[in-house]
Amino acid sequence: MIKLFATTTTLLLILLPLIFNMQASAGQSTIVDMANRKVTISNKVQRIITSFKPATLCLFALGLEKKIVGIDTSSKRDKLHRAIMPEVINLPGVGSKSSGLNFETMVSLKPDLVILYAQKDGIALADKLKIMNIPSIIILPESFESVKTTLGVIAMAAGVPERAELVEKTMDSVLELVKKRIQMLSIDTRKTGYFASPRGLFSTATGNMLQDDIFTRSGIINVAHDLKGYFQDISPEQFIKWNPDIIILSQHISSRVFKRLENPAIKTVNAIKSKTAYRFPCNLAPWDFPSPLSAIGVLWLASKTYPELFEDININRKIDDFHKTLFGKTFTQMNGKTDEQIF
Repeated sequence: MIKLFATTTTLLLILLPLIFNMQASAGQSTIVDMANRKVTISNKVQRIITSFKPATLCLFALGLEKKIVGIDTSSKRDKLHRAIMPEVINLPGVGSKSSGLNFETMVSLKPDLVILYAQKDGIALADKLKIMNIPSIIILPESFESVKTTLGVIAMAAGVPERAELVEKTMDSVLELVKKRIQMLSIDTRKTGYFASPRGLFSTATGNMLQDDIFTRSGIINVAHDLKGYFQDISPEQFIKWNPDIIILSQHISSRVFKRLENPAIKTVNAIKSKTAYRFPCNLAPWDFPSPLSAIGVLWLASKTYPELFEDININRKIDDFHKTLFGKTFTQMNGKTDEQIF
């Protein structure tokens, strides 16, 4: 997930006149989205369409799920969304970012607001919707700071700015807890880590991606930090040479990858020898993903990597409290599981 510098929601709210340039007039407001587009939106947004999972997760965290009238196909199947609002499965699907969105379906749902992505054809879709007098905002949740900015933009568009502040404070409290615990670690004592992307064991996260930030905030040195761009393929020889202390597999990686870890040459890697290879949890919604949940992912990863620094903390209770604050139900109440060990 490519990092993008962005101010936090708190700063956005302080600088509203400059950043959002909101102009209340005849029941409408004008905001500036994350693609620097000026968008005029009704002050009473009641019907929202979301077009990809990070946006949907942000909407649920902001308590806006009841206003969703159309949803990306993958989010309809998401266990977290269904645990919070079972009727999400009955919402009209509008397609997906990867396979394409159904423009006609989106228009037919008569939304007050459509949330689109910055990549691929997101901006082109926004232009088409504008012709139909349907407002849309572009978001780019590709780092911790830009996730917060995303929350602020959506909350402002939907008229619930105070909710974005709550979500940000909840994220920051978890991140600050981890920061205080790992600050005693010197560079020499920090463990090295490798992230295997959904594409396979030898596809990894570069220094420009959210996973690299998750590693850094967890006190881990990403062995692929110097690589640039999106997920990059590497050779098995490079993987062995890096010799990471911990391996983290994407939640979406195929279970067939586990067999590759049984290769005699791969077994020489420190993480395999010490049995510190994990699949990023959880069974509800991924924590290695650009959403507020990535904050709890940092806590989980840091506690797995440096358990001695978190012995006095009930991690499961922290996870429960985080979900309760954002979604109204605890992780346990939603039958959440963190079966992440792969050995």
